[in-house]
Amino acid sequence: MDNCVILDDDTASIKVLSHYIEKTKSLKLLASFSDAIDGLNYLVENREKIDLLFLDIEMPEMNGFEILKHSQYTGALIIISANNENAIAAFETEACFYLPKPFSYPQFLKGIEKRKEKEVKIDPNSYSKDFIFVKDDRLYKKILFSDISYCEGKGDYISLKCKNKTYTIKSTISNFLDKLSGNPEFVQVHRSYVINLYYLTDFDSDTAVVDGKIIPIGAKYKEQLKSSVNFL
Repeated sequence: MDNCVILDDDTASIKVLSHYIEKTKSLKLLASFSDAIDGLNYLVENREKIDLLFLDIEMPEMNGFEILKHSQYTGALIIISANNENAIAAFETEACFYLPKPFSYPQFLKGIEKRKEKEVKIDPNSYSKDFIFVKDDRLYKKILFSDISYCEGKGDYISLKCKNKTYTIKSTISNFLDKLSGNPEFVQVHRSYVINLYYLTDFDSDTAVVDGKIIPIGAKYKEQLKSSVNFL
């Protein structure tokens, strides 16, 4: 039996899907959410238990593709939407089926069968490479990489210095570098620091000034920094 989750801001759609799942012996509904943030939190905490996600693309707080990326969900996916233009985007993300609203039970079953024919693993990093979401109290805040001047590692936590605020989150420098997806603007200059070259104003052999902060340069990172900037 496959465990299912529904994430859709349309409560009428949730009601229909819940009924269809209940009618289908091979499926079990774990949870349903009309609030994108609540749904994202659930996906982050329970993604290993979920076999199939029914996901609406158009929601107020964030769209479905952002939810996929930031939940790191990689299981089977059926995208639901009233906007047919989303069908193209759905298949570009390798969603196993696109279910247009309103949908019938036979259409629903077709999506389930298609999922069985071809198991698809979603790459959560394929949706966007220019921003991340970080948890700030109850909400997930969208942060553009271009707004981050530097990242400082502090044990099991990192601090992201942004234009208007510094965010401290449970993560590591190496994990932050992975999220950057090879962004050339960011360079590691110390085991505890990654800087955004756009905010670098000057440096010498031992320190760099980034957004007004003096940051140490580790011996093994000096050449990497030099090779990342243009000299006249």
